[in-house]
Amino acid sequence: MRPLSTQRLSFGLLLTLVSVFSVMAEENFNLRSFQIDLSAKVPRMIQRIRETQLPNNPIYFDSGTAAGMALSDLKSFQKEWLTKFDWNEEEKTINKFSQYTAEIENLTIHFIHQKSGAADAIPLLLLHGWPGSFLEFIPLIHNLTETGQTKSGKSVSFDVIVPSLPGFAFSSTPSTEWTIQDTSRVFDTLMTEVLQYERYAIFGTDWGSGVGYTMYNQFNRTVIAAHLAFLPFYPLSLSELNAENITLTILEDFEESVTTTWSNSGIGYFSEQTTKVSQVPLTRRNNRKISFG
Repeated sequence: MRPLSTQRLSFGLLLTLVSVFSVMAEENFNLRSFQIDLSAKVPRMIQRIRETQLPNNPIYFDSGTAAGMALSDLKSFQKEWLTKFDWNEEEKTINKFSQYTAEIENLTIHFIHQKSGAADAIPLLLLHGWPGSFLEFIPLIHNLTETGQTKSGKSVSFDVIVPSLPGFAFSSTPSTEWTIQDTSRVFDTLMTEVLQYERYAIFGTDWGSGVGYTMYNQFNRTVIAAHLAFLPFYPLSLSELNAENITLTILEDFEESVTTTWSNSGIGYFSEQTTKVSQVPLTRRNNRKISFG
């Protein structure tokens, strides 16, 4: 056993190294604490929602959501915003979590970093979808940082990191040449260089699944596990299946037909927002009431 003085020296050296790395992260990545403060902008938004005049009857009857959002849904959203929404309470709830910004590759990346306090906590990167935001994971953070038990009886908890994808929420917008590989690289830098985690796990949903899958593929020395709640790539088309001489089961044939239907009639918003990326933000710039639903 080491002498007590040696143990104290080693512990002191460890604390010094941790402090040095923290300072380096702050200096190299301009790491800053962050709080949301949008209260001054909310009254105008609510007023415009109040002024929005929706039609009495839907354009198409008995079409459900096949032709787009149902008028009844939109009216219910408008009523909820005007009678139940309290931004001050929402903002207070969000700001209970530890939020930061870091400068990585000339981008400002906003993220939540909520630590469990356990020395052996698993760093867990949660990646939201599109359209969506870091708010998707707010209900999960507390439970994930609490110590739980695995089936084998082992204690487990997580340090939770929830970034805003580039161009989402409080993360800055990347260049038009930006790719999913670029986002993956930036987030690995966030985890390994800014936050100093040697290895970490990932969960991704929707578009976040694509980022998570790419990170797992590109950085498999640092990403120890990935759980995806969405298919991170497109399935083969019928022509591609035939070319590969692949015969589908009854269930797979049904799933393929659903995918084909969606590809033909369900991706209008997807096509617009992936090919005309400036159009929607510009039309909403001073008229946000068109998108409050």
